[in-house]
Amino acid sequence: MTRRRRALQIRKGKAVSPVVATLILILIAVAAAAALYLWLVAWQGGVTKNVGNPSAQSTVTIGGSTSAYPFDQVAIDQFEANNSDIIVSNNEGGTTAGMAAVCGGTVDIGTASTLETVSALEAADNCPSTTVISTVAYDAVDITVAASNPHGLNSISWDTVTAIYDGASSTTPTLLNPSIDFQSIATAPINVAPWSTHAALAWDQIPACVIGAAACGGTGNPTEALSTSIGAGVACTTGVDICDNAGASPCGFTVCAGPFTGTTGAAAIVPVERSDAAGTTQTFEARILGATSASAFATTASGLGFSGCGSNNLLSDCQISESTQERGDPAVISTVAGATNDIGYASDGLIRTAGSGVIYIPFAGVGQGALTGNGLSYGGVVPSLGSTGTIAYGVDLFSGTTIPTNDNPYTGVRPFQWVTTSTPTGEVERLIQFVLDPANNQNIATETNEVSIYSV
Repeated sequence: MTRRRRALQIRKGKAVSPVVATLILILIAVAAAAALYLWLVAWQGGVTKNVGNPSAQSTVTIGGSTSAYPFDQVAIDQFEANNSDIIVSNNEGGTTAGMAAVCGGTVDIGTASTLETVSALEAADNCPSTTVISTVAYDAVDITVAASNPHGLNSISWDTVTAIYDGASSTTPTLLNPSIDFQSIATAPINVAPWSTHAALAWDQIPACVIGAAACGGTGNPTEALSTSIGAGVACTTGVDICDNAGASPCGFTVCAGPFTGTTGAAAIVPVERSDAAGTTQTFEARILGATSASAFATTASGLGFSGCGSNNLLSDCQISESTQERGDPAVISTVAGATNDIGYASDGLIRTAGSGVIYIPFAGVGQGALTGNGLSYGGVVPSLGSTGTIAYGVDLFSGTTIPTNDNPYTGVRPFQWVTTSTPTGEVERLIQFVLDPANNQNIATETNEVSIYSV
């Protein structure tokens, strides 16, 4: 009976054979092990994927100066390599655009390539009084020509640059140069057109060097000095520039830019300007031309500021308008590199970049002539990098630090600055702290041909 009852229960599903039960348990165990294995494989794959391709948790936006953009991008690349949870969006459009963007709340960090102040940002862009400005590096604005330099321009002075931009302007400038190469345009032989009338200048109508430069243009050439009259001149020993002949030259100096053609009427100088509002232009006005307003110049190097001709960061503030205009420093450099008669101004770091196609021209600013200033600038001051370079001394100049007597500062210096509307916090603070770290800052500056804040 017992066997019959058990068989009946099995047939009715009320009991399970011990063999079957054992098999079921085995199958369940195998299935569970397989499921666990697959889950572990999937988990491990997910971990590996996340390690190799981390997903960012937040984004920081930064933008502004085209000059500072390469420095910013290198800084961002290095930061992201060490902070995989943050993506930084970098944009360029000019200092003025960057300041408007950060003050308007559309970017977290605005970048500037001229000296900014909180009060000026409050007045111009409605930035709050809580605005914080962090200097992250130092750069300079240089006078630049094509790398071939066919006109043999060896160095140039602030007043000669002003005369070039004044003369080619399609509007009547208010910032009128009083001299050429530190020599008054009211004095012979340059007290006549085109110099005294602020008319357009040709390449053979400007001196090839800053006044006082010995062997201007090469061995065998005379020292740069004022000639006694205007005349055709002769080929210099080097065959590139034009030297005076019996006291006469086409530029009124002993050595004129060329190339020598044996005739007057050499190619016109074509100055290039930034079409967009830019910190580069503001620095060009204030530190290269030496403007303290739309119609006045500083009288000493220590008197240079950053106001320029006005607050719009355009040459039109000086009532200057050139026929050749480009948006952004890279476009200015590209244009000058491809046109042998052009002259322009751009970031020192970008000019030094390999393959730029341009070179910088040694420069003598306000108070740096051979007859005045802090030491002598025969041949012009070369913008040099490092803690003892002329750019570092130039930073000392605008910060009020005493400069050694025999060292000339490069007056065309300017800071790269990052602006936030309040004390940085969170991811923004992490980015700024990373860039301000001494080792990081020096590495970034070296890679981008700039001067670290720890090198001054």
